[in-house]
Amino acid sequence: MKRYIILIAAFLMMLFIGFHLAWSTFVPVLKQNYGFSVAQTQTVFGTAIFVVTCFMFVGSKLETRIGPRITSFIGGIIYGASYILAGYSTGSYTSLLVLIGICSAIGSGLCYMSALPCVTKCFPQHRSLVIGIVVAGFGGSAIFVSRLGEYLLARQVDVLTIFQYLGICSLLIITTASLFLQNPPAEKNTMISKPHLKITAILRDRNFWGLLCGFFPGSCVGLMCIGNIKPFGLSLDLSLVVAGAAVTVVALFNTLGRIGWGLIGNLMAGKKVIILSLVSTSIVCLAAPVAITGGISFQIFAFFAGFNYASVMVLYAAEIAHTYGTERMGIIYSILMPFNGFAGFIAPPLAGKIFDTTGTYTPAFLILGSLSFAAIFLFYFIYQPERVRQ
Repeated sequence: MKRYIILIAAFLMMLFIGFHLAWSTFVPVLKQNYGFSVAQTQTVFGTAIFVVTCFMFVGSKLETRIGPRITSFIGGIIYGASYILAGYSTGSYTSLLVLIGICSAIGSGLCYMSALPCVTKCFPQHRSLVIGIVVAGFGGSAIFVSRLGEYLLARQVDVLTIFQYLGICSLLIITTASLFLQNPPAEKNTMISKPHLKITAILRDRNFWGLLCGFFPGSCVGLMCIGNIKPFGLSLDLSLVVAGAAVTVVALFNTLGRIGWGLIGNLMAGKKVIILSLVSTSIVCLAAPVAITGGISFQIFAFFAGFNYASVMVLYAAEIAHTYGTERMGIIYSILMPFNGFAGFIAPPLAGKIFDTTGTYTPAFLILGSLSFAAIFLFYFIYQPERVRQ
């Protein structure tokens, strides 16, 4: 029973540390009321993704040393306080970049790598499924934040006031949920039986680079879509309601997709299901410029964009746990995840800059779609899990 309480607590924590995934909701109002360019809004978003993933490594180290409870409690205070302070800021590009792009992301990264390894250790026989459930909470943040944001913005509530509300809620929920996190007792015996894996050894392993060949392009495409989905819809002359609804659609299927890919991962070999996800990602990205002709096709695109990105956040973590062991998952995954940060730092701002310059997102979709298509073959030939040295 105790491990299910830990699972629920981890899910709730994840639900309140992924607010940046709904950032696209606030892009138009930041442009209109605070003078942001599209590139600037995406730089805040991209910086947040980058910092989150960098501090996952720090969170992994702290979780090993002081446990998931204290690490996530500290992260929750940092995260909630950052949004509260953002609400009291001037709304300038610099203040939001520092408070939301950097500070809140630090707290998010600490909490993420406290919750995920903890539940994986509690459910060693169902890794893909529990990882899917927990990270579904992270994706689910964008669902209620986007809906709440659209509701409050429609009633002329200032975006900075919305940040205050989000900060207060996250501070209370995350710190409370953190008190229930605890590694299972068997973890100590497992750590003794397995030698420590050095970072240099990980970076020399061809399988790590094989995973990266699939992970990075999938992250680029997914984060570009998440960060730009609302302005992308507006660029197609769709209504504000239709474009705003796409934020929720992406968030919903990013959430459900994490559970869905977790179930698929339990039924198929890890390598095969990752290839399947890369094929789907490349097709959707390359087809977007010509296939989207109206509101319905735009929502279908949003569905696949969210669902495909969900695979990135589930399948690679599960594959690492399966290939290297749950006791090494935290360190290896926390080294892989900064590349999700690089993707967030590069892809959404790049797409925003391309739109600012050309007035269309088509070149961005073609560039990243080609990258994800090439990743299918790179991943297939480089990643050979049977060659992992025990």
